[in-house]
Amino acid sequence: MSDARYTEIAFVVTPERAEEWIATLVEIGASGVEERDQTTFQKAADAAAPMLLVWVPVGEARAFLERAREAGLPPPADASRERDEDEWRDVWKQYFAPRKVGRFVIVPSWEKYAAKADEIVLDMDPGRAFGTGGHPSTRLCLVAISELETCERFADVGCGSGVLAIALAKLFHEASGIAVDVDTDAVDVSRENAMRNAVIDRISVSATPVGEVHGPFDVVTANILPDVLVPLADDIAARVGDGGTLILSGILRELADGVEAAYVARGMRTTARLDEEGWRALVMTR
Repeated sequence: MSDARYTEIAFVVTPERAEEWIATLVEIGASGVEERDQTTFQKAADAAAPMLLVWVPVGEARAFLERAREAGLPPPADASRERDEDEWRDVWKQYFAPRKVGRFVIVPSWEKYAAKADEIVLDMDPGRAFGTGGHPSTRLCLVAISELETCERFADVGCGSGVLAIALAKLFHEASGIAVDVDTDAVDVSRENAMRNAVIDRISVSATPVGEVHGPFDVVTANILPDVLVPLADDIAARVGDGGTLILSGILRELADGVEAAYVARGMRTTARLDEEGWRALVMTR
């Protein structure tokens, strides 16, 4: 049983702004956001108002709530409470089932799955990091990765659970690369998932800032919000080798043009735009 304690914070929002608030919650520090409405496994109490839930370490809850207030989020519901890490994981287990995305099948660590001959299985435990394959931004990245034909060296910036780096390592058996994230929890979870998938010998996981990473790479992925992607455009674009591929995601469609322009200005050319549920991924090349 884990000793880690988390505060569960719930926000009741309007349906038309739910995606916007999800992006905001991730931007201000949520490792992940659970959305509940009438279509999810656990339903929101009000049929007309989705509920967004986040889990924040107990000692960080007050600061997180202040950031939420400054960002304009509605006041949290009164149902906020403490949970331990094992209970947090149990919530995921109720609705995180194997799911097919592109050439990959994402299988939670507590499930058994018999893979078909053409399927690449990613054995994942979300832990405390973003990236289970359930969010459209992650799915779009995996679809884009599925279309790649070659890769010898890769980099995943803002790796979260490590799912994208692991997908690249399992798709290209001779490839190696790095996965970096400023969140130390994400670094730990990515390393654990890389070990679980038997690719840790080909992925270096660390909290190294992208500006200090030694490139170039054949493939660079970055599933982060625009407020991070744009300021890091110089550093991220510079890591893409000549003829290499850059996959950017975590972008609400209405913000995609600004992100795309920032990377075009740094020598990148757009080869595909992938959309799902209001989110966009950009596939670019140098």
